[in-house]
Amino acid sequence: MATLGYSFYPLHPGEVLKDEMEARHISQREFARQVDMSYTVLNELLNGKRPLTPATALMFEAALDVPADAQMAIQTKYNMQTARQDSKIMSWLAQIPRVAAIL
Repeated sequence: MATLGYSFYPLHPGEVLKDEMEARHISQREFARQVDMSYTVLNELLNGKRPLTPATALMFEAALDVPADAQMAIQTKYNMQTARQDSKIMSWLAQIPRVAAIL
C-alpha cells in the first residue's frame, strides 16, 4: 500500500511545466523575461533541481493557467516518493513502534 499511486520514478512538477511550455512553444528565456524571473532559477526548477514553491506555483498559474494546487500536489507527491526512496529515512521509520495498535 505504501507505493499506491506512485510510479517507479518520482515526477517533479518542473517536468510537467517544462512539457507545457514546450507544447506552447514558449522558450525558457522568454518566459523568464516575461514573468521577471531569473533564467537560471526557472531552468533549475524545470529540470527538477529546485523545488516548486507556492508563490512560484501561483506565478505559473497566472502565466500558463495551470492550477497552482495541482502543481503543488505533484510537488508533495514528489517529495513523499523521494523520501520513501531514502534508505536512511526508511531505516529510521522502521524503528518507530506502532502506537495506534496499543489503543
